[in-house]
Formats: sequence, structure tokens, C-alpha cells
Amino acid sequence: MAVLASLVFLFAPNPALAQSAPTIADGGVTNTFPDGMRFSITVESDSPIEEIKLRYKILPDGTAAIGRPEFDPAASVATSLELGGADLYLPPGTVIEYHWEATDADGDKGTSPPASFFYDDVRFQWTPLESNGVTVYYYSGSEGDAQAMLETAGTTLEAMSQLLGANVDFPVKVWIYESREDMRPALQPRSETYEESVTTLGTRVATDTVLMLGNDDLGTLKHELTHVVTAQAGESPFGTMPWWLDEGTAVYGQGDPGGFADAAEAAIRRGNVFSVRQITSGQGDPDKVNLAYGQSWSIVKYLNETYGPEKFAQLFAEIKGGKRIDDALEAVYGFDQDGLDNEWRAANGLPPRETPEPTEDAQPNATDGPSDPQDEPQSDDGGGTSTVVLIALAVGLVVLAGAVAAAGWAVARRL
Repeated sequence: MAVLASLVFLFAPNPALAQSAPTIADGGVTNTFPDGMRFSITVESDSPIEEIKLRYKILPDGTAAIGRPEFDPAASVATSLELGGADLYLPPGTVIEYHWEATDADGDKGTSPPASFFYDDVRFQWTPLESNGVTVYYYSGSEGDAQAMLETAGTTLEAMSQLLGANVDFPVKVWIYESREDMRPALQPRSETYEESVTTLGTRVATDTVLMLGNDDLGTLKHELTHVVTAQAGESPFGTMPWWLDEGTAVYGQGDPGGFADAAEAAIRRGNVFSVRQITSGQGDPDKVNLAYGQSWSIVKYLNETYGPEKFAQLFAEIKGGKRIDDALEAVYGFDQDGLDNEWRAANGLPPRETPEPTEDAQPNATDGPSDPQDEPQSDDGGGTSTVVLIALAVGLVVLAGAVAAAGWAVARRL
């Protein structure tokens, strides 16, 4: 028994020699809006800490990411990590789920419990109103106006989800700012020229977040919330909507297209409209923006009224599944963008295009709106290879052939 007791003593674990995982103290998150947020951590271990990771994901998309703070290896480390600023735009209302991981020199790893942080605009005292998965935040104006915004938001999301066959299964946030100066720091940074020339009345800044200027523009609110639904209905890692479909549906969701419709009708009367392919991507010319929105709305309206909402929802589903826009249109309607272009033109009393647009990236050239291809002047060197260039190429080939022959003859003589 004495021998057994000695053996037990010899082989029993020594508490002084036992290794333990690093101990992590989550220091929480400091809101530094609009510059982002600062995560703090303290780690202790029996051996020097060699690696610290912040594992986080931004809801509702849940894209996982890793941040690594700077520190000097030691048995006790206190450090922090900045997230946001110029490298990562974080709109107000961003919710981040995160936890820390730390590994010491012995390979032992410690993990902190999961936590979350709600990033809001701390410059103002916000009042929230919530109903049916939508929260409206406001700091000025009347509660009645905010309530009207909340009700409009709920009905818009329901109506557009039904139209597009989409499911918005996450909370949606609407932040209402009183002035342009108040809202500017909450927007994604843009050039000074853009800021001086454009006033943003509303914008979808994240999957679940809309910013609004003022609490009485219900049309803009409907437009931006429709974008929340179109993204769920048609965007995926496999497919991307063309600009005309996304923005045309958003204007359609407004109910009243306003000046966009006026711009489209004026261009139709002149016979001076975009091709569908010309508005596959957005317009950079401010003089043509209203027409681009108005014509996109008119095309979306035509598809819904002519072929019905079921096929329209199917178009979004085909794009979300990975089809390009021409293939998706063929699968649902039996025509591509050129066919859609001519159908829409016929419905508006315009003749068919003589030559379909060759690419999706073509842009109009006219000052007050895009011209039909047959109306655009043709330059000597703008539509293909000129005769002079062809002659120059032929002469060059003859000279080159002669040089090769001469070199071959000289080599043959030396051999």
C-alpha cells in the first residue's frame, strides 16, 4: 500500500506545472461615430500571448471577418482594435456580433463569450417607434409624422414583398435626419463636388437600413424601402440585377413617379430615348438621370401590366439564381433586352431599332438625352477600321515579309 501511495503521488498532476488557456477579459466597445468603434481586450496567460483575433460578423448578412490588433507578446496584454472609418463604412444601426480569441506560446487558446454591439449615431437623442419588424428613429419633428413614416414603411415592405415574391426576414431600420448637415456624416464618404451638387433625400445604406432627410417625404421612403425588397428578391452571390430593373422597380414602388415620368414622356415624344442596354448600368450625366429613372420605371410598368406580376417575380428569381439578365428575360418572357426594347418602343408608338445595341455598357451621346443609333452622326474612324489603316497594315506586312526573306537568303549564303 505504501508503494502504491508513492506511485500515486509521483504520477499525480502537479498544479504548478499544469497549463491553462489564456484568460480573456472583454473590455467592451466604445462608439466613436462617425469614425467607427473601438474594441478593447485584456489577456493573461502563463506564457507570452502570440496571437489575438477579433472574430465578428455584421448583421443581417452575417459575413464573417477577422480583425487582428497590434500588441507586443507578453504574459499580460491589453490592446484594442479600431473598426470603421475610411476603410470600412458602417451606417448607423449596424449590429455586430463578435468574440475574441487568444493563443499563447504553448499553443493554448482562449475564447471570450459571444457579444453584440449596436452602433448608432450618438450625436442625437433618438426616439424609436417600432411595428411589424420596422423601427423608425427620429430626434426632431412630431410623433405623428414619425408614425406616418412607420405605417408607410410597413405597408410598402408588405406590398413589394408580395409583388416580388421576396421574404424580408430581418428587422428594418429607418433613421430620420432633420437637415442635410446632420445626415452627411452618416452617409458613405463622397467627393466634395458630389456633396455640393447633390442633395440626398433618402438612401438605402445597408441591407436593413435606410436614411431619410426629413419626416414627410413618403415617396422617397417607399422608393428606398423597395430597394430593401429588390435586394432580397434579386441579389445573390450568383446574380446581380441590372440598373434599370432595380431602379425602375423602386420608382414603381413609389406609386407616383413624379418628374421621372415627365422626363420619360418628353423623350418619347421626341423619339429620343435610351435603349434598354444603355441603362443596364447607371447614368453618370446629371442631365440624363431623370430620363434614366423615368424610362426604367416605364419599362417595369410595361412588364407588369402586359405580362403580370407573377412573371415579374419570376424574373427576379431567375436573376437571383444566377442567370444574366438576357438569359433571365428569355427564360421568363421569351425575349432578351433587345426584344424588350422593341416591345416597349412599340407600346409607346416608337419604331423598332434598326440596329440592336452591341453591348450592355453603351452610353448615350446626346446633350439632352440619348439618341437612337440611327440618329447619331457617323465619323470616318468611329465605326470600324478605316481604309487608310488597312492600307498601312498591308504595306507593313509586305515590308516585313521582304525583310524575313532577305534574312533567310543571307543565312543560306553563309551556310
